[in-house]
Amino acid sequence: MRVERAPSRAEPDSVWTLTPDDPRWPELWRNIDVPPALVRGTGDPAALATPAVAVVGTRRPSQRGRAVAHRLARDLAAAGWTVVSGMALGIDAAAHEGALAGGGLTVAVMATGVDRTYPTRHVDLRRRIEASGCAVTEAEDGVAPLPFVFPRRNRLISGLALGVVVVEAPLRSGALQTAFHGLNQGREVFAVPGPVDDDGCRGCHHLLRQGAHLAEGARDVIDVLGRQRPAGADLAEVSRLPLAGSPARWIWDRLDLTGLRLSELRRSWAGANWSGWKACSRWRWPV
Repeated sequence: MRVERAPSRAEPDSVWTLTPDDPRWPELWRNIDVPPALVRGTGDPAALATPAVAVVGTRRPSQRGRAVAHRLARDLAAAGWTVVSGMALGIDAAAHEGALAGGGLTVAVMATGVDRTYPTRHVDLRRRIEASGCAVTEAEDGVAPLPFVFPRRNRLISGLALGVVVVEAPLRSGALQTAFHGLNQGREVFAVPGPVDDDGCRGCHHLLRQGAHLAEGARDVIDVLGRQRPAGADLAEVSRLPLAGSPARWIWDRLDLTGLRLSELRRSWAGANWSGWKACSRWRWPV
């Protein structure tokens, strides 16, 4: 597997490092299980602190899926949302391109070291992302795109966002892993429906059966999340507004009140019969 080093912008004088004590550290990462100890990136780190939606899906989308992802991300960006994805082939790339077409910010959360661009054909895409948004990773320099690095990365994609939208995904896919991380992090999960006989859409249909929000376009996402996004809103305030009355809001409020991480809260309420946890535990995931 040939991996190309990023262009000169990823050399040491253009790479920044953030740790949790940095005021630019994303507030949403403070409440996820296993937060990164530090991240490195290129572009503008301020993009990490903006209200965001993750848009993810298969690396092998249909033409329809690619168009849906592009349009959805474009409309979210035009409405003021940052679009987060993983810069992979397929739906990820369409989401980044759509956000750029909408004149908004987009963030690429990479699985490789900051000194590498994967896939190599996305060197130009990365450059355009960095012009207003950023590319960021917790991986050390030189880390290659081996299979085991992607599942760990996916928790950071969902962790940066208030909601996760899955556009075309088979039952076994990294996109469903990202949705699962999002649910555990108290995020809202959305899925785009597709043809019933298309194996590439079965993951989305599984999510919908388990209670994910139906997303036919950006308006469906904005109706759930968008009222949290007044112009100039501060993410420290916005991040505490998942969705009054929803299970995610119930859990989020308990995390905020107790100072516990989600895994600690889960252990402390083991066996409890309360509505927020029951609503989340109804979700089942393919193995």
